[in-house]
Amino acid sequence: MSENDMSAVVQPRIYSAPKVRLEDQVPLKTPFSAHIDVSSVCNFKCSFCFQADNAAMKGAGLKRGMMPIDLFKKIVDDLGEFDDKLKKIKIGNHGEPTLHPDLPEMIAYARNKGVADTIELFTNGSKLAPTLNSAIAKAGLQRVNISLEGLTAERYMQVAGVRQDMDDLIQNIAHLYSVRGDCKMYIKIADRTSSLDKDDHRIHVLDEDERQYFFDTFGNICDEIYIEKIVPQWAETQADKQNEVDETGMYDQKIKKYKEICPFVFMYLHFNCDGTTSPCTLDWPRKVVIGNVNDQSAKEIWEGEALRQLRVAMLKEARHKINFCNNCSAPMVCVDEDLDPFKEDVLKKMDVPDDETLENNQWVK
Repeated sequence: MSENDMSAVVQPRIYSAPKVRLEDQVPLKTPFSAHIDVSSVCNFKCSFCFQADNAAMKGAGLKRGMMPIDLFKKIVDDLGEFDDKLKKIKIGNHGEPTLHPDLPEMIAYARNKGVADTIELFTNGSKLAPTLNSAIAKAGLQRVNISLEGLTAERYMQVAGVRQDMDDLIQNIAHLYSVRGDCKMYIKIADRTSSLDKDDHRIHVLDEDERQYFFDTFGNICDEIYIEKIVPQWAETQADKQNEVDETGMYDQKIKKYKEICPFVFMYLHFNCDGTTSPCTLDWPRKVVIGNVNDQSAKEIWEGEALRQLRVAMLKEARHKINFCNNCSAPMVCVDEDLDPFKEDVLKKMDVPDDETLENNQWVK
């Protein structure tokens, strides 16, 4: 099947909606999006994800679980306090959200509150089935991103450590497509063009026949489709340490080798399953916690001193001194926004005094 024969558009998800110049928007009164991790538990152990690094998770003392639905509703209510609608509420990131028994109710609550233009779901697709598919579509889900970890049962075992019936997976995705209503579906699979580890290279590189099979099989049961690139995005994990930043990022975008300023901390909020709040979805060990939505409102956290100091530290080129941020490649490989050339303008727009130093900045060690 050629691209012209598919109903799906071949494009990475970050370009599914028009982008604006971040440097013209900051500081934002309303975050672009809120990421709500309703389940930090995952049924997959993908070799390139922190979920597969038990030693790293144990070392970080990471506690995983399910977000109480009352906490989810509080977060959504809090988001209504911002001046404008958010562009998106994104459900799922560190774990598999379809494991949460209240997922359809959560989607419906967020959609009915009208605090965001789009309610979006991230899933590995393994738990999709007619009953759940109908429930999330009826609840008002507007976009779903499905991450495939292989095209055969053998590949799933190698990559994710699970037995996956491929016929069931394809049928369930096709069913969701048939009942999705106005929900846009994005399907992607991960690939790697280079590797420092021979076995990893064998597992993750798709040959031309596999790439064609991917488009042939899924190109007419989704709205957007893409082969993303595996990149070093989960800092302080074993898989991340084996990778180097390449010339292109996750979405084949051209990248620079290092960014002094992380764009994420200016763009959105990430709520962990326990209510702790980070400025970044990649902070899986919760080392850069800027608040707790159990005790504060989302707006208080967004406008709070902890996040302000983090932004100032970034703008004053101290990312390399911030615990966890100093080891993170995500600003380069996961986004194409770049505030480095505009740091002086952003400092002025944030009304940061010229004589403010980093001496008492809580993030600079």
